[in-house]
Amino acid sequence: QGTLTPIVNNPADALPTLPLLECLKSLAQDPDNTTWIVSGRDQVFLDTFLGSKIPRLGLSAEHGSFMKTEGEWTDRLKEADMSWKSSALIVFQKYAERNPGTVIEQKKSSITWHYRNALYLEKAERQSQACFEELENISGVDRLVGKMNVEVRSALVTKGQVVKRIKEDECYDFILCAGDDQTDEDMFGTLESESRAFCVFVGPLTKKTKAKYSVESSKEIVCVLEQLVSVQ
Repeated sequence: QGTLTPIVNNPADALPTLPLLECLKSLAQDPDNTTWIVSGRDQVFLDTFLGSKIPRLGLSAEHGSFMKTEGEWTDRLKEADMSWKSSALIVFQKYAERNPGTVIEQKKSSITWHYRNALYLEKAERQSQACFEELENISGVDRLVGKMNVEVRSALVTKGQVVKRIKEDECYDFILCAGDDQTDEDMFGTLESESRAFCVFVGPLTKKTKAKYSVESSKEIVCVLEQLVSVQ
């Protein structure tokens, strides 16, 4: 959510619309295109709402921890030490208990504390900084401040690494890369020196980003994709 669908209070409700699915299907089925969704969502979500509906669509789950090509998922953290998760969970549980209405989301490669629906939002926002600082004591992870959330993930994979791997497979004449949060800056950074790449940040036009271009909403970036479909 945030890039191709609007941000909603419950992330599970941020589902792709039928027009978006049709647009992605048109792009993916063209043999001259390589189309990928590089997401923080887990494998089940991506398979259910995208992979099962769009053949030839590349999928990357949990910020690059898993990649799916030709129907098979690859676990890029299969041999990684994930013992840090227990320490991170203790920190998040402490802040969740202090802030009613907040929730902890656990994935295979990351843990996120969401406070968008906190009963006392201002209090949760203040404590999110303390939570972020406390996570600094955990090694082997990246800490991220998102949109009403604090996330800790394995430092071994990023979305930028996924883009680099995709880019190395073939020589492309044109690359469009869009994203809306801090994890997407890794992708923009990977493509920064590529003259054929057009990176688009989705969100406030005043936001500092490595992307060269910006649009304010997911609706606008979907319109860009629809225009690409129309000229194929």
